Amino acid sequence: MSAVPPDAPAGRTHAPVLGARALFVVGTGIGALLFLRSWLDELAASGRANAGIKLLEEFSGAYLAVLLVPLIVRAARRFPLRGRGALFNLPVHLLGALAFAATHTTLMWLSRSLLAPLFGLGVYQYGHLPTRYLMELPMQLAIYAGTVLLTLAFDRYRRLRDAEVEAATLRAQLTQAQIEALSRQIEPHFLFNTLNAISELMYSSPRVADEMMSRLSELLRHAFQQRNAPEATLAEELRLLELYLAIMRLRFGERLGVRIDVPDALRGAQVPRLLLQPLVENALQHGVDPATQTVDVEISVAAEADDLLIRVRDHGPGPGRSERGGVGLDNTAARIARLYGAVYGLRLRNAEGGGAEAEVRLPLARTPEAD
Repeated sequence: MSAVPPDAPAGRTHAPVLGARALFVVGTGIGALLFLRSWLDELAASGRANAGIKLLEEFSGAYLAVLLVPLIVRAARRFPLRGRGALFNLPVHLLGALAFAATHTTLMWLSRSLLAPLFGLGVYQYGHLPTRYLMELPMQLAIYAGTVLLTLAFDRYRRLRDAEVEAATLRAQLTQAQIEALSRQIEPHFLFNTLNAISELMYSSPRVADEMMSRLSELLRHAFQQRNAPEATLAEELRLLELYLAIMRLRFGERLGVRIDVPDALRGAQVPRLLLQPLVENALQHGVDPATQTVDVEISVAAEADDLLIRVRDHGPGPGRSERGGVGLDNTAARIARLYGAVYGLRLRNAEGGGAEAEVRLPLARTPEAD
């Protein structure tokens, strides 16, 4: 019942409209309905009916039609009634319908003639055979046409569904590629900034610069272990952030103050990989207090309904200048939109009491891991 048309791609076959078991069930159901109708009709007309003969007639007709249906499906797919070839294939189906009708009637005559004596029903009287061919023809043409139309509708549905699945797969692959591209942009940006900070100390404080290089090596080794994953747990991001802050403490010394408030219950939450580091880097870069030259950064995480809120605040001059964002925050915002949709994202605003606050809103999804 499955056929491969000449224009089908190599390796792909059509799915059957109905399997063998389903065809048997359909044949049984149709046979039972036809038997009840025929038996009750004869019973109503004459007051009596031969149930054995009626069972043989209706079930043989139904089962034989079902056995021939796969050939009709094959013809419908080999000579489809769609596109520019439909007009040329129409005569083929007219001949096919007549062939189906003749074959079905012949098989009914043979099967009933053979089975009736075996079941003790006597000699089966089929009547004038040419007239029987004409009598059965309208119903058989309807069966053929209905099967062809059902096959066309089923195949169209399958093509549309396959196209939707393929389009969704391509969209997912494109989104993943865009996320990976944005992540690759963040990594060299972060690395460049860190190396630039190390170079500033190379001559003035070689020991500190050497320690920063050692910490940077450890940070990169940890970051690249999860390079292919678009997401990480908040606990993993906090470990990575601690490695980054260890480098920054060597640079800023006692001028750097960091407070982190993350509930244990949220440490298993899923977040984009390399989320916290660009936020904190931006706060360190732009959050220097003009009066004291200190940098105070506050990192807090909270759950709000089904959302996860991450806030990074500094006490600098605030985001009044357009350059407050930069590559790190722009790419972080773009990755969030790609991963979770436009409902979620990153917002940079003035904090109460001075400074700037970056707020990230994500869907709250936890994993069993919670450090």
